[in-house]
Amino acid sequence: MTLHTVTRFLFLPIIILMMPGPWVLAAEQHPHLAGHSEHLEALDKLIISAPLGQSVANTALPVSVLTGDNLRQKIAATLGETLANEPGITNQSFGPGVGQPVIRGQSGSRVSVMQNGLGSLDVSALSPDHANSTDAFFAQRIEILRGPSSLLYGSSAIGGVVNVIDNRIPVLSYESLLEGAAEQRYNTVNEGKTTAFKVDGNHDFLAFHVDGVLTESLAMQIPDYAVDLTKTGGNYNSQNRLANSQNRKKLGTVGFSVNGDLGYIGFSVNHQTNHYGIPPETADETVRIDATQTRYDMKAELIEPVTGVENVLLRLAYNDYQHVELENNQPGTTYNHEGFLGRIEITQPAWWLFEHGVLGVQTRNSEFSALGVEAIVPKSAIDSIGFFSVQDFHSPVGIYEFGLRVEHQSIDPDNQSATHHTPVSGSLSGLWDIIEPLSLSLSFSHSQRAPDIQELFLMGSHPATQSYDIGNRALTEETSRNIELGLHFATDEFKADLNLYHNWVLDYVARIHSNQYYDLVSETISHQCGSGSCHAVYNVEQHDAQFQGYELQLMMPLFEVGVNHVDAEFFSDYVRGQFYDHGDIPRLPPLRYGFQLTWHHPDLMANIRLTRAERQERPGNHETQTDGYWLLNSGANMTLAEDAQSRLVFYANAKNLLNQTIRQSVSYLRNIAPQQGRGFEFGMRAEF
Repeated sequence: MTLHTVTRFLFLPIIILMMPGPWVLAAEQHPHLAGHSEHLEALDKLIISAPLGQSVANTALPVSVLTGDNLRQKIAATLGETLANEPGITNQSFGPGVGQPVIRGQSGSRVSVMQNGLGSLDVSALSPDHANSTDAFFAQRIEILRGPSSLLYGSSAIGGVVNVIDNRIPVLSYESLLEGAAEQRYNTVNEGKTTAFKVDGNHDFLAFHVDGVLTESLAMQIPDYAVDLTKTGGNYNSQNRLANSQNRKKLGTVGFSVNGDLGYIGFSVNHQTNHYGIPPETADETVRIDATQTRYDMKAELIEPVTGVENVLLRLAYNDYQHVELENNQPGTTYNHEGFLGRIEITQPAWWLFEHGVLGVQTRNSEFSALGVEAIVPKSAIDSIGFFSVQDFHSPVGIYEFGLRVEHQSIDPDNQSATHHTPVSGSLSGLWDIIEPLSLSLSFSHSQRAPDIQELFLMGSHPATQSYDIGNRALTEETSRNIELGLHFATDEFKADLNLYHNWVLDYVARIHSNQYYDLVSETISHQCGSGSCHAVYNVEQHDAQFQGYELQLMMPLFEVGVNHVDAEFFSDYVRGQFYDHGDIPRLPPLRYGFQLTWHHPDLMANIRLTRAERQERPGNHETQTDGYWLLNSGANMTLAEDAQSRLVFYANAKNLLNQTIRQSVSYLRNIAPQQGRGFEFGMRAEF
C-alpha cells in the first residue's frame, strides 16, 4: 500500500469517532480532561469585533479567531504564512518577502486586510508582488471572516476579511503601571533574525503603548532547484538557495489614550520600512522592492452618550505609503497611496423584536498613482462612502441576523473621465440549536464589489509579474450570491465544524491571457515573441463564474496520563471554481486534509501536524498544474519561569521536515520560487 493510498483512510477514524458509542461515553466519564474542555469552551466564547460583537458560537458567520499562545506560536514572516493552517486559508507567496492570505480561493481586491477594523491603504491588493503593510507580530488577536463580508466592511471584502487587532491605541487600564514583552527569534532556513519589544503602561487616566520590530534574513534555503525548467522553458536556475530572496523590515509604533467614565480617545503613529527581493526567472533580472509607510490612527468611544444609544465608536486613519520597484538597482515604477479612512458605528440597545443592532458609515478619500518611465496607472483620486445597518433578534428557537449596505465609489484619473459605481449588499442568516449539542446555521447573501483602480486603468508592463496588463474602464459591479450551510457540534470533549458553501458570481473580474506577447525590445504586441524578451499580455475581462467548497474541522481528546493529555485535530478544505464560458478559474488551492496531535502539560505544549495537498489538475487556461505534496510541521513552547507578574517562554518550530519541493498552486511564482525547505526556528519571549 502506497503512502498516497494510506491518506485515503485518514478520514475513517473521523467517521467512527463521530458515531455515538463507548468512546463518547468514556470521554464523558473523565473529569481529568478539564484542560481540553476549557480550551474548547474558550474557543466558542471568543467575542469577535464585527459590529454586533457576538461570540463565535452565537454567530452564523464562518469565523476563525487566533489569540494567546496559539497565535504567538503561529506568527510568521508574512500574514499569509501566519494564517496558512486556518480552515479555508492559503498563503499566496511571491517569494518569502510576500505572503497574502487567500480565502476560499479569493485574494487581492476581494479580501480586505484590516488593522484594527480599518483598511491598510497600501497597494498589496493591486498586485501579487506587493507585500502587505499590516503586521501581526504584536497582534492580540486575528479574526478571519470567511466568505462575503461586504455588508460589514465594504465591497473589497466580498471574498472575506482578515482583521489584525493590536494594542497600538491602548483602551484598557492595566493591572500594573508598566508591563511589556521582549522577544528574540532565529530561523535556520534563511538565517533570519527577529528582535522585538513592546511596553504598555498607565497613570491615572492616561495609557500608553510603544513597540518595535526588526527582521533581517538572507536567501532562503529550498530542497532542490528553484525554477521548474520543464514549465518555464528557460535555462537559468539556482539550487538549494532561492536567489534574491533577502528581506529586511523595520517598524515602530507609539500610541496613547485618555480614558474616562464616558469613554476614551486615543492616537497612534506607526512607521515601517520593508525591503525585499523578487525571485528571478532569468540571470539578468533582479527586482527588489523598497517600501515605506507612515500611518496615523485615532480611535474614540462614547458610552451611552444619549438615551437609546448603547455606544458610539469612531475610527480614523491617515496613511502615507510609497514603494519603489528597483530593476537591476535602477528605480522603475513608483507606487504612491495616500489618504484617509473613517468609520463610525452606533450601537443601539434592544428595541421591538431586535436584541440589538448597529448603524454605521464608512468613508475613504485617497490618491493613488503608479508612475515610472510610463504611467502604468494614472494618478487618481478615489472616494467612497458606505452606509450600513446590521440587526439581530433572538427567538426561543434561534438567532437571526440581517443587514443592508449601500456604497458609492468614484475614481477620477488625471486626463480621463471619472468612473462611478454603486454596489449594494444584503444578507440574511439564522442560527438554530437543533438538539443539544448540535446547532445549524444557514445564510444567504447578495454582495457587490466595485472594480478596483488597477482593474479599470492599469496599462503597461510590470517586470515583477512578467506581464503586460490592460485594464478595462467599462467594468461594472461584480455581483456575488452566496448560500452557506454550517453544522456545529460541541460537547465538553468534542468539537466539530462543517461549512458548505456555493457562490454564484455575475460579471466576475479576471485577468485573462490574451495569447499575445509584449516585446520589450520592439515595444509591440503580437502573437509571437520576436526578440525572446517578452511579457505575456493579460486583458481584464468579466465572465460569470461559480465557486463551491467546504471546510471541516474536528477536535477531540485522545488520552490522558497524570497532568499530561493529548488532543487530536482532523481538518480538510476544498474549493472549486470555474467560469461558465472560459474554463477553470486559475490559481485556486487543491484539496487539502490532514491531522494534528497536540500534547499539553502545565508548562509545555508540543504538536506535530501532517498536511496532504493533492495535485491541482485544474490550473486554469494558460496555467501549469502543480504536484501534490506532504507537509510535516511541528512546534513546541515551554514556560521556563513564571510568577504573578512575569513569564519566560522558550519556543521552537520545525517546518517542512520531509524537505519536499512544494509549489503552491495559488502562487504566481510557483514555477520559479518553491516554498522553503526544511527549517527550524527558535525563540525566547520574556513578559513582565
